[in-house]
Amino acid sequence: MKNEVIEYKSNGHPDTLTDLVVEACATALDKYYKDTYGRVLHYNVDKAMFLAGNAKVEFGGGEILKPPCFFLGGQASELNDSLRRVLRKTILSTIHQYLPNLGKVRVEIRSNNVSQNLSNICDSEEILCNDTSFGVGYYPFSENEQKVFNIMKELDEMIRRQEIPLGELYKIMLTPKGIFISAPLYAQRVKNRWEYEQYKKWIEQVLSKYGNVIFNPDFERGFPYMTLTGSSIECGDDGQVGRGNRYNGLITPCRPMTIEAYHGKNNRNHIGKLYSKIAFMEAQAIYEKYESLTYKRGVEVIIVGKIGHPIHDYDLYVKYGHKGEEGFEE
Repeated sequence: MKNEVIEYKSNGHPDTLTDLVVEACATALDKYYKDTYGRVLHYNVDKAMFLAGNAKVEFGGGEILKPPCFFLGGQASELNDSLRRVLRKTILSTIHQYLPNLGKVRVEIRSNNVSQNLSNICDSEEILCNDTSFGVGYYPFSENEQKVFNIMKELDEMIRRQEIPLGELYKIMLTPKGIFISAPLYAQRVKNRWEYEQYKKWIEQVLSKYGNVIFNPDFERGFPYMTLTGSSIECGDDGQVGRGNRYNGLITPCRPMTIEAYHGKNNRNHIGKLYSKIAFMEAQAIYEKYESLTYKRGVEVIIVGKIGHPIHDYDLYVKYGHKGEEGFEE
C-alpha cells in the first residue's frame, strides 16, 4: 500500500506507557494469584489513566511543579492490602523502567472486586470466554510499515546513545505527504534556539534516507518541543489505555483494526486480548501456506467469540488479497 497513514508511539509516550504499565500489572496478577491461590483468578486491569503533572520548561532547564498521577481501574479478585502493594510496586517500577528521569509519581489504585458472573466463568475448569468480542490481524507488513519500524529502531538507538538530547517520548506519523516525527529534546542540554535547530537538522538528515522527514514541525512556528524528564507526561499530555499501538506495534487506520485495548486484559480468558494475537498468527500462517493464491496482497483475519463459550469455539473469517470481488469468507 503506497497511500497509507501509519502512526507509532514510543514506549515513553504517555499512552504507550499506560499500556505497558497495565500489561505489567496483568503479569503481576497472574503470578500473585498462582502463588497465593494456586490458580489465576478473574481480573481485568485494562482501564487506567496516567494524568499529566505540571512543569515549567525553558532553554537550559526548568522545574517540575506538580508530579503526574497514575490511576489504575478495572477489576481484581481478592483485592486486599497485600495485592495493592504488589500493584503499586509494579506500576512505579514499570514507569521508571521506561522513564528513568521522571522522578516522583503519585499512584492511586481505584480497581474494584469482580462481578459474580465473571468470577464464575473464570472458576470453570474449561477455559471460557469472559467477553463477547473479536480480534483482527493481517499479514504481511507493508513497505511503509516496515519503514516505520526501521525509523523506530534508529530513534531508539539515538535515545540509548544520547549523543543528542532526545527524550524517551516520540511519535512517528507517516502519510502520503511525508514522515512527521515529534519528540522533545532535554531542555537541560539545549542552550538556545540555534542549538535546537542544529539538532533538528541533524535528525532530519540522518533519517532522510526514508523520505521527506520533518522533525518537530511546530518549531518553525515558534514552539520548541522540550522536556525535563523525557516525556510530556510531566506537563499537559495524559495517557490512557487503548490509545497506544495495537498488538502488532502500530496504529494503522488503513488496515483492519479493533479499538479493543489489548493491554491489561486477563491473560487466561479475555478474547479481546487473545484473539488479537491469534488473528495475526492465523493471517501469517494462511499467507505463507497460500501465498500464490493471494497475489502477494496479503491476508486479513477476523476472529469472533462469545461470552461463556469455550475459548476455542470461535468464528474465523478470512479476506484474501485476491483480484475481483473483495469480502471475508468464513
